[in-house]
Amino acid sequence: MIYEGRIPSLDGLRGIAAIAVVGFHYNIFFLPQARLPFVGRGYLAVDFFFLLSGFVLAHVYGRELASDWRSHWQKFAMARFARIYPLFALTTIVMATIHLSGAPLRLVLFSGRSLMLQPFLLQQWSGLSWNYPSWSISTEAEAYVFFVIFAGLLVKGKHPGLIGVCGVVILTTLCITKDGDLNLYSGIPALLRTLVEFSFGVLLYRAHSNYKGFAAGWVGILAILFFGLAMKTKLDFLALGAFASLIYYSVNATDGFARLLNSRPSVALGNCSYSIYLWHAPIQYAVMVVFAASGYPVSNLNVSSARLLALATILVVVRLSAYSYRSFEAPARRFLTQSLTRTSSGVLTPMQTDQMNRYPLR
Repeated sequence: MIYEGRIPSLDGLRGIAAIAVVGFHYNIFFLPQARLPFVGRGYLAVDFFFLLSGFVLAHVYGRELASDWRSHWQKFAMARFARIYPLFALTTIVMATIHLSGAPLRLVLFSGRSLMLQPFLLQQWSGLSWNYPSWSISTEAEAYVFFVIFAGLLVKGKHPGLIGVCGVVILTTLCITKDGDLNLYSGIPALLRTLVEFSFGVLLYRAHSNYKGFAAGWVGILAILFFGLAMKTKLDFLALGAFASLIYYSVNATDGFARLLNSRPSVALGNCSYSIYLWHAPIQYAVMVVFAASGYPVSNLNVSSARLLALATILVVVRLSAYSYRSFEAPARRFLTQSLTRTSSGVLTPMQTDQMNRYPLR
């Protein structure tokens, strides 16, 4: 069930999803010869994040924005800025500093134009650039603007089913035109991917609020069926059904699986998932630079050595991310939001502050 201050069981899911993205990226941008298993479609974890973001933000801000977005948009915007921008800025600066070494990074654009887009969170319009996973931070920020304007329609509108059908049509079209693939990370396709999935998350929260009695066990079975169909047909949009079912199941379940997701290690991993997401590319790049400087680039490693280095790097990413969360991410957020937490000012309620702290995009 959903408690007022936070949503149990989602922490572990966020942490697992972040690790899946790291493994997928390392198979492409870092050590393709490693061929890390089980992450061939790890990019779908980003779709999970978009869905989860819509669900959580509907829970925290949906009613206020739906009732009067003009009175509440500044509160929402300042809270989201405090949550996503400081770490994004820091990791982008670190990535740019490492790039001064002159080392190339395949498939990633390092141009002056793309760098100028970074401060405005418009980097997705230049493709994969600089801290390349941050393309989704760009489209997420655009989804925030969309949510402010259309919260009333999504949260209280009379035709949620029609909105859902339109979203399915858009995602299916995007998926089929790319041979079943939803790995879209720049331009209009990436924006549509984000907006539709974010909207699905809002609609999922609306469904959860209206139909609390739906059996969690059946939803769990539905998640397995959707995963199976997605794997069998290789149509990525079917995975959204699995993710939606998994989120619905997790927030309602009280079984051993739910307790595992809400255990201390899972919560810790979930807390630093945003740091994991934004630190894994700079750390990867730094390792590549060190190996190249030693005269033995990572491309020379055999399969076993590459896998060992990839796993070691992932462990370093998790460890550094935990430190970053405690020493920079959380303090920066508190510093930027301390003037917003006074309920007398009508800016942030304790519930909104707690949810913002616990459930970022990543």
